[in-house]
Parts: sequence; structure tokens; C-alpha cells
Amino acid sequence: MDLLELVIWVLTHDLFLKVLVIPGAIFVSAYVLLAVWGERKLLARVMLRIGPLHVGKYAGSLQVVADFIKLLVKERITPLKAHKALFVSMPVFGAALFMFPLAVIPFTESWVVFKHGLSLFFVLAAISLGPMVALLAGWAANSKYSFIGGLREAFQMIAYEVPLVLSVVGVVMLAGSLDLVEIVNAQSGYWFILLQPLGFILFFLSGLAEATRTPFDIPEAEQEIVAGWMTEYSGMNYGLCHFMLYERLLIFSLLVTELFLGGWHGPFLPPLAWLLIKVGLVSALVMVIRGAYPRFRMDQLLRIGWRVLVALAILNILITMVLLTVW
Repeated sequence: MDLLELVIWVLTHDLFLKVLVIPGAIFVSAYVLLAVWGERKLLARVMLRIGPLHVGKYAGSLQVVADFIKLLVKERITPLKAHKALFVSMPVFGAALFMFPLAVIPFTESWVVFKHGLSLFFVLAAISLGPMVALLAGWAANSKYSFIGGLREAFQMIAYEVPLVLSVVGVVMLAGSLDLVEIVNAQSGYWFILLQPLGFILFFLSGLAEATRTPFDIPEAEQEIVAGWMTEYSGMNYGLCHFMLYERLLIFSLLVTELFLGGWHGPFLPPLAWLLIKVGLVSALVMVIRGAYPRFRMDQLLRIGWRVLVALAILNILITMVLLTVW
């Protein structure tokens, strides 16, 4: 096999396509660019904001390209008293961290990088490391605004990890597996949102908080703490922080689709097309919420998470147990 044949074999190999293209770096980057552009256009219509609605050619898509170039060439400033190693590495580590769950999230029954019987557990475990990125980044910046934002994110994500995990217990009980492929295949006849409406609502709300999306965007509250734990970042480091936030949105949309909306199942279209359509609709719903609801206070957020959502998640588990007993 000569060099050209080797290169062609590598480029056409399933594993290479999965790791690099879907669900790899190319797909994630394309999703982030489309999500940024789509969110601007969607919120411009919701809020009647003229700028994002009309700026630039080709429906404003060039504005996203201009912003990317700006972040790429902009000077990256490190505060004098910051812990430089941690401060510089946290955005890179965070962007890499949220790529790992995509290795076990299936896009179709056969299109998954690493199929594992505990894939749902792996994804939830990887998500749980998110608060450490914001907390360490805020502490490393040696800035009170950054540190307050990091603490807020830690409080928020720890409080909502409990109802997030409990809300999927009903789905796991119905599917009888922690494998996301098996969970999606168990919905070939009907979606679990029909049997788990309360679980869906709890997972959706908890996922919004875990992804720090409005109305739970307290860690990045511009009106209060400038930009939260990202305040001292600039240039491409700041861009990587936002890249990580949209990675969270992608993972959240994928989980909602596969746990409650039947994943890749659907008529007429190919399985991958159905998955991407559902992911796009979930992402659009999250974006509309940003333009429709105000931000919670921290005390309200913690009270809702610990007192309301945890209790309702336990109630949902009990209801599921009764359904399985009677069914």
C-alpha cells in the first residue's frame, strides 16, 4: 500500500469519519457557528432587534465569520496577578472536556464512536466535571467578578445535577438499560415523552441550568458581574469559553432527543436526518426561551432546584414504578 492509498483509506475509514466529522470536531464547530448565527437571527425576530436581523450579506452569516476572525486575531491578555498556567489552560480543557461525551452519544444505531452499555452514565459523569472548569478559571483570574461567577456556576450545577440524574431514572427503568442505543431503540413504537411528561419537564429545566442558559444564566450575568467567570478572558480564550457553552447546548439537545423524543426514529427520512432535525428544534426552543424569560435570582434558583425539582423527580420515579407494576 503506497502513501496515497494509505491516506485515502484513512480518510474513508468509519472511525476517522466519526472522530473528525460526525460527531467529531468538524460537526461540533459547524453546530456552534450555526447556533450562534441562528440564535442571533431568532432573538432578533423575538425582540425586534434590527442589527442582527439585517446586518451583513447572506442573511447575516458573514457577521459570524467576522466575529470569529476578530476573536482569532485579537490580543489575548493575561492579568498580571493571575495564575497563568490555570488561567490559560482552563478554556482549552473545558472545550476538550465537553467533546468526550460525544464519543458515546450515538447519532444512529451504528454511527457511534464508542458503544458502551453505560454510555448514559458516562455522559452524566463528564457533565458533572463542568463546574470545576468555571471555578478554577474564576479563581485563577484573581478577579472578584470571575470568582463570584465561578462560585455561582458551582452552586448552580451541583444543585441541578441531582434532579437531572433523578429525572432520567424513569427513562432507564422503562428501557431497562443505561445504553443510549438501547434507550432510543426502546422508543421505536412510542416516544418516552408520552410516558414520562414530568420526567421530560424536569430534565429540560435541569438541563437548562446545567447548560447555564436563560433563565439560569446567573454565572454569566452581565448586569451584575460583567461576564462572570469569563470576565478576564479575551481573544480566542474568550471564544473557547463560548465554544464550551454551545457544546453544552449540543449535548443537552442530543440527550433530550435521545431520552424523550425517539432519537433517530421517524418515517421517510434517513435516521441521521431525523436526529439532526430534532436536535435543531430543541436548540431553537432553548434559544426562544432566552428571549422570553428574565433571569432568576440565585436564591430562587437554589430553592427551585433543591426543594421543588428533587421532590418532583422522586415523585416521577414512584409513578414510573407503579406504571411498570401495573403495565
